[in-house]
Amino acid sequence: MNIHRGGFHLAEETQATRNLHSNDRIVDAQSPGGMKHRIWMTVSSPAWLVLVMGTVLFALYQMKPLGDPDTPWHVATGLYILQHHQVPAVDPFSWTAKGQPWVTQEWLFETILAWLEVHLGFAGDWLWMVGIATATVWTLYRLGIRVSQGNRMMAALTAWVGVYAGLLYWTMRPQIYSYFMFAVFFYLLQRVREGKLRVLYAVPPLMLVWANMHGSAAIGIVMLLLEWGISFLPSIGRFQGLRLPRGARWRLLVAAVVGTAAGLINPNGVKAYTYDLLATNPLMTDNIMEWHSPNFHSQAYQYGVLPFLILSFAILLIRYRPLPLRETLYFGGTFAATLIHQRFLPYMAIASAPLLVQVTGDWVRGLLSPSKFLRTFDVVVMAGFIAFFGYSLPTVAGPLKDHWNTQAYPVGAVHYMLQHHLTHRVLNAYHWGGYLIYRGIPTFVDGRTDLYMSNGIFSDYLAIKNLWWDGPSLLNSYHFDVAVFPSGYSIVTFLEQMPNWKVVYTGTNAVVLQRISPPAG
Repeated sequence: MNIHRGGFHLAEETQATRNLHSNDRIVDAQSPGGMKHRIWMTVSSPAWLVLVMGTVLFALYQMKPLGDPDTPWHVATGLYILQHHQVPAVDPFSWTAKGQPWVTQEWLFETILAWLEVHLGFAGDWLWMVGIATATVWTLYRLGIRVSQGNRMMAALTAWVGVYAGLLYWTMRPQIYSYFMFAVFFYLLQRVREGKLRVLYAVPPLMLVWANMHGSAAIGIVMLLLEWGISFLPSIGRFQGLRLPRGARWRLLVAAVVGTAAGLINPNGVKAYTYDLLATNPLMTDNIMEWHSPNFHSQAYQYGVLPFLILSFAILLIRYRPLPLRETLYFGGTFAATLIHQRFLPYMAIASAPLLVQVTGDWVRGLLSPSKFLRTFDVVVMAGFIAFFGYSLPTVAGPLKDHWNTQAYPVGAVHYMLQHHLTHRVLNAYHWGGYLIYRGIPTFVDGRTDLYMSNGIFSDYLAIKNLWWDGPSLLNSYHFDVAVFPSGYSIVTFLEQMPNWKVVYTGTNAVVLQRISPPAG
């Protein structure tokens, strides 16, 4: 089957990949040492050096103390499920929404996270994070090999770019599983394009797991439908249209229908798909940082994301060769989504990998068969990275509670609150709610924003924190006993001036105030 794409034939590309593997087997069979020679040829290759170095650097980076505001309540939810042997359908953690319906659309990820924390401590959760990232890179790497005529070096480089460009959002949260599945569906669709239609049998079980891991499972169905729709588009200028094998279109539609049905097997039913509609609520998108547009004044964007974008667009413009329409649309679409909501950055980074590897597929091919000296050099460098990794490994020892970032969470303030029983009717900062849940303190509001938008609590929180016109009256109506906020917040300054409130604790990053008499009126 000759399917034209990107200036060469898919049949030729696939055959080139087969020949590459075939040649490897011939060399292995004729070389002395057999298995030992095959292992040496693999681990001493430049592509393997890139993969190992990338994995080690990512693992070292994730050894740092945890600082994401939502990680604590995800762990707490998993611990609740392990303890009660059921997925909560109502809120058990706050004092403002307790007993109200709660969509636990990430319960499976949270349960795994908590089980690992119980049995292996921080090391278990760290391994879970590194394992998902490595699996994502490996999937992109295998995809890159297939679409670049076997250029393993560029496949390895672009695969790690697909993770590192979105590193800001690779935190210990259920979203990381969605990033992995985004890459997996890219790989499945490539196999369909090559005529391996049976891979679509994997869609239902993948959707079943995805829908129970994170509320973004609808992305998988959208990708199947987009594949079907894009296949009708013709080639336009440099952009080469997508052609599918006979019978692939109707199979994609069937896989989408069956996959959707499989995803409905979860504790929340159809809400596992409709949860993403919250992105249309301006109350969330205007007030939650990850839903804001990117801030290119921040160092992370200036020195990380911006160079990635400049280099990517420069390569696409300079390399005058046909571009695959599908991959270009994915990259352009996720780029547009990222400009609106920065939380889509990891998807854009992943979408860049299969596009860039095709455009650079003819680069550094000389490194695919390096000299004996270069192979030895690669192994020495890898050994150095692995040795340093082993030296740093004790950093992940100990329970999870010893790995909270004391600057990101009010660790000292919460210690004081628990010691002095200041846990009743707490007014807390939104981004600290997750940590309070982990420590067993009922929250006024926390990272489960959907729960508090439905009952008006989130809008009341904004009014109180920002001292809107109704903020003071809301302070009285909720009868708060305790408040915990970062120092310098307007609400802290306001309460410090109130005669019925006093500061009882001041730490490096938090202030605890206590009401000492009933509010007036």
